[in-house]
Amino acid sequence: MLLPTNAAAKHNTTVPCHPDQASSLLQLKQSFIDVDAKLASWRAGSDCCHWEGVACDVSSGRVVSLDLCGYNLMSRRFDPAIFNLTSLRNLSLAYNDFGAANLPSYGFEHLTNIIHLNFSLTNFFGQIPIGIARLKNLVTLDFSDNYGLYLQEPKFQTFMENLSYLRELRLDGVDISTSG
Repeated sequence: MLLPTNAAAKHNTTVPCHPDQASSLLQLKQSFIDVDAKLASWRAGSDCCHWEGVACDVSSGRVVSLDLCGYNLMSRRFDPAIFNLTSLRNLSLAYNDFGAANLPSYGFEHLTNIIHLNFSLTNFFGQIPIGIARLKNLVTLDFSDNYGLYLQEPKFQTFMENLSYLRELRLDGVDISTSG
């Protein structure tokens, strides 16, 4: 006989999504052109823990994973609403088109729980934000195939100093030549 590991499992229920988490996701959705209607489940008044590409912690109702890889989304900007999802452990926006938008200079440092960050083939442009270097729990970091991205300041070595858990780094196509 299997015993439940937490109170939610004991009653076979989960805590619904926090309203602030749903609000941030809906704001993010507004920044996208959803070509294939993959985000149709993202509706106000519904539990965001059951939305496509979203996973929540069952005991807190906080979003821990946002995996929109290959959803064929388009946007001209990176919406900072994502930085309100401070419990994120996995974030993948890979294979979506951000139309040469710049990544924001600030905000990534709020995602302190993140362990997997995948922005491969997203058509981002500009400097990789220094805030990413402060994500000490990162295990995988993928910016591959973003030919408009570069790492100029700080130097590559300085950028990597705090990333002691990093096991997979993909920067194919990212310009780090001026970074030392």
